[in-house]
Amino acid sequence: MAKLQLKNLNKTYSPKVVPVKDISLDVSEGEFLTLLGPSGCGKSTTLRLIAGLEQPTRGEIRIGDRDVTYLRPGDRDIAMVFQSYALYPHMTVYENMASSLKLRKKISNSEIERLVTEVAASLGLTELIDRKPGKLSGGQRQRVALGRALVRQPEVFLLDEPLSNLDALLREKVRAELKQLFSSQKAPVVYVTHDQTEAMTLSTKVAVLNSGNVQQLDPPHLIYTRPANQFVAGFVGSPQMNLLVLKCQGNFAQLGDFRVRLPDMPTVPPEIVLGIRPEHVGFADAEAGKMSAPEAIKGEVFLVENLGMQNLVSVRVKGVDSVTVRALLPNDRHWNSEIVELVFGPQLLHWFDVKTGDRLQ
Repeated sequence: MAKLQLKNLNKTYSPKVVPVKDISLDVSEGEFLTLLGPSGCGKSTTLRLIAGLEQPTRGEIRIGDRDVTYLRPGDRDIAMVFQSYALYPHMTVYENMASSLKLRKKISNSEIERLVTEVAASLGLTELIDRKPGKLSGGQRQRVALGRALVRQPEVFLLDEPLSNLDALLREKVRAELKQLFSSQKAPVVYVTHDQTEAMTLSTKVAVLNSGNVQQLDPPHLIYTRPANQFVAGFVGSPQMNLLVLKCQGNFAQLGDFRVRLPDMPTVPPEIVLGIRPEHVGFADAEAGKMSAPEAIKGEVFLVENLGMQNLVSVRVKGVDSVTVRALLPNDRHWNSEIVELVFGPQLLHWFDVKTGDRLQ
């Protein structure tokens, strides 16, 4: 199987519209790379450049030892799964899956039948093989679209938000099926989504994009536990990370009436951004007879959102009205405008530069 390489890939429509800005990355055999980011960040344009549906302004695209930058889509040996399924409505499941194979001159009808039958069985489509798309559910149509890509046995798979048209329950089911399917595939996979759950559960690597630039390229656990900058920290994670702009005094950041020790830095800036995920914020347990923690930060509960298994509790920090900290806590207790004490471990804090947004540790 081949390796996919993007070298300084750029797409410019006008001086003010540059959706892809010198992106360089590699996707090796067996890797599943997700391009993750908000709408307009350049992820779909990058995928279209790899597919040959658009031409780059500059840069290079390589599949294995071939430079495919300016080859036609049909000459690149890629298979693409679209958001809209793109099935032929007048064809059966079998005919849709076999359609791309029939364009090849060196493949026999018996070989086409074997490949389609094997892939249909792996996708649970055997009993639907003679149906047309109009008689299928959304999840079944998406599996047919995946099957059409899989039978081709391409060098690279490209998937453009393939689950976005499915409802929440079906999306979870098909996502699990995708995970199983591609764990046994060796070809590189590039997957585009704005859904961080898809990115974190499916991928071996995630590239977080913003304004045409790769903000961070890492395995999912590093994207979550060591975000490279403030954008990644705020975009990845639900509920969103608490990001607080604090003034610095000596080796401490001032959080309302309380101080939080800064990490070791060559120079202490006048201001700094503190990041802490809601699931890493706790309440000091005075009710159980424990002493209040000396580093605890007092605040008043002003909003409780029930998320089912947990509550998202918003607390106004004492001493400054504009600072709110959210904590993700078990739903076995109720709060009503009471004063609480927030605690969190220093090892769970993230620090970012106010001006650049870059991680400081």
